[in-house]
Amino acid sequence: MGENETQYKDIHTILSEMAERHPNKVYIESLDQGKSITFKQTHRLCNKIANYLRAQNIKASDNIVLIGENSIETLLIFFGVLNYGAAIGGINVEESKENIYRLLHLAKPRIVFYSQELLFDQERYEGALWIPYANLDVEGGEENELFSILKDYSFEFDSPVGTKDDVATLVFTSGTTAVPKAVAATREYIFYSSLDIIDRFKVTERDVILDYRAYSWASPQVLSIIPSLMTGATLVFGKKFSHSRFTSWLKDYGITICVGVPAVFNMLLEEDIPLHKRDVPSLRFMTSSTAPLLVRNLLRFEEKYGILINQLAGSSETGWMAVNDPETLNQPEKRKIGSIGKVPRYKELFILDEQGKKLGPGEEGEIVVTGKSRALGYLQEDGTINKFPEEGFLTGDLGYIDDDDYVYITGRKKDLIIRGGVNISPMEITRWIMEHPAVQEVATIGVPDEVRGEDVASFVVLKEGEQISVEDIIEHCRKKLPDWKLPKTLYFLKEIPKNERDKLSKPGLLKIWEENR
Repeated sequence: MGENETQYKDIHTILSEMAERHPNKVYIESLDQGKSITFKQTHRLCNKIANYLRAQNIKASDNIVLIGENSIETLLIFFGVLNYGAAIGGINVEESKENIYRLLHLAKPRIVFYSQELLFDQERYEGALWIPYANLDVEGGEENELFSILKDYSFEFDSPVGTKDDVATLVFTSGTTAVPKAVAATREYIFYSSLDIIDRFKVTERDVILDYRAYSWASPQVLSIIPSLMTGATLVFGKKFSHSRFTSWLKDYGITICVGVPAVFNMLLEEDIPLHKRDVPSLRFMTSSTAPLLVRNLLRFEEKYGILINQLAGSSETGWMAVNDPETLNQPEKRKIGSIGKVPRYKELFILDEQGKKLGPGEEGEIVVTGKSRALGYLQEDGTINKFPEEGFLTGDLGYIDDDDYVYITGRKKDLIIRGGVNISPMEITRWIMEHPAVQEVATIGVPDEVRGEDVASFVVLKEGEQISVEDIIEHCRKKLPDWKLPKTLYFLKEIPKNERDKLSKPGLLKIWEENR
């Protein structure tokens, strides 16, 4: 273990310590359920779940799948499995049924825990014990319902299985044309990825963290769910973002750290709400991750609401690649808006050119990540893990590191438009079109071209009430872009197609282009 490195702890140990340190403190406040659960209650129920898993002869190498919305019960099962030591894979309830069955055949779980209001054809996957779960408060539930079963199991548990190198979570990444992949992350990964956030954000037991993204994503797991458990902070958890309830959430619960995504910031810019930082003195900052947030929108949001935005970036495969220090938010001479921050303690990051040579400050290439807080690999159909190379995971992100060690993402390698043999960054075009005062949102992609191989297509959403022409946008582009970077085709849309994680849907844009070419 390196100098000043925090020693690894498993979830069983963390649950025990927090239950002893903060027995009656609220750990999870469920916004949609209108109820809460303390650290001691969480620990006791997670022990019951662990004892149930032991009775089913579950091993550290076994996978468990969990299908349900954000709720106290869902998180109890999530932590109950981690407390025991098996691997837990959460599936988003918004996933299609066909994809869910495919994912089950990929993960091959011994047990499927599912919210009892969901209906499944269990014959589509017969390799598991299917266990429904309901609200903890419901008395006299079905005999096969999990929390009814658990009444017969002990609150005491002290024999977790496995080691820090065993798989802890399976994260099913968002797919476009294919079935999503299953990223396997070790117990060491979830501990140190969470610690990267705790260290950089200086999270303590005094914090109250608001999140409303699906628990099954890697980001909420290692940004809010596990860090709050590890520090004794309170997690205020919702099923989805609510425009109408957001202000009251922040005020009523004394939120100190609020998770944000670009879609939320853009929505709050488009539709004002009665909110300002002076109304929520507890709020330290909001985070921005999941997708790129345009600098213009970041500045507009901070000016309008007085709330500072702390940028960071990562992925299911990499954990947190870089995180900004919130202490720099009020220091203009140190703050670098547009950067995703500096590489955290338990991560290594460098930039490679196309020949695999490491690049220096300011030189753009592919971002490569390794370290303790990086995932293990992809789960294969035969149950093995296709491990990521020890020397580094090729992220597919293009970027650079400046002289002060701040990391910048400039685009996606696979999204580069190769027009007549010349590389064009779609992000560069998108950012410049966004500078037009009439424009609300933009997406740019490469589309097939018989002569040049690929050409540039941009899709634009105008602000409400604005009316401009394609020629107006092209003339705006000419002020900064050379002719060979100008969009060949440009379409005005009511909205940009997105996937369930609010990321740009390239297949959706290609379909629009094909229908209108």
